[in-house]
Amino acid sequence: MTSKVAYLTIDDAPSLTMNEKVDYLSRKGIPAVWFCQGALLEQQPGMAIRAIRNGFILGNHAYNHPYFSDLEIDECFAQIRRTDEIIEALYERAGVQRPMKSFRFPYGDKGGLRYSEVFKPYSETGRERKQALQTYLHQLGYTQPVWDQITYRYYRASGLQDDIDWYWTYDVMEWSIFADEHQFGIDSLEKVLARMDEDEPEGCRGLNYGGSAEIVLMHDHVDTAIYFEPLVERLLEKGLVFVLPGM
Repeated sequence: MTSKVAYLTIDDAPSLTMNEKVDYLSRKGIPAVWFCQGALLEQQPGMAIRAIRNGFILGNHAYNHPYFSDLEIDECFAQIRRTDEIIEALYERAGVQRPMKSFRFPYGDKGGLRYSEVFKPYSETGRERKQALQTYLHQLGYTQPVWDQITYRYYRASGLQDDIDWYWTYDVMEWSIFADEHQFGIDSLEKVLARMDEDEPEGCRGLNYGGSAEIVLMHDHVDTAIYFEPLVERLLEKGLVFVLPGM
């Protein structure tokens, strides 16, 4: 299998199983950006500090994981700012300089009143809301790397590279196993693994395509913790070489 660059991002941290995942990734030499909920950071600050001291990066995933399109714009700002302050304080407690400010919208909902439908045009009001949030992230010092090695046409055409928040190119979708509604019928580890073998580069299933890097999305959920290591191992078998992005 030909190797290709990948960036591991893990949403909804910290869970009660974060330490085990940090230890596993550390043993494997795999870096990751953990997109954290502010409310969970307040409950489990020690796990977050431990991750920082082990060389991992904490990103902002809002305070309590709402759909941003359901909020007033000032509430959106507060979700971002409150979590930013929590993360800043955790880096200070860890005695580590914060290396970057990264943000991911919960559900991929950029606040444009269409939830996670980022591949469809927004209304004028939606565009204004989305731009207001992008401007606010910029004012707080948030940035997105220049993903030079991501070449997917859909990613470029949708303007995902131009936004400040981080999106993804491949969702492992292990979260669907325990969801109330199993997206695409994914209700087992076997189906998650089978999806990894699909070859639809422009359909967000490009693990087997050597022409682009990947931003991989996983989740720090207690329910799926037993699948974390097997899924990362399968990603490695696919030839993914995980690195941190240059900023």
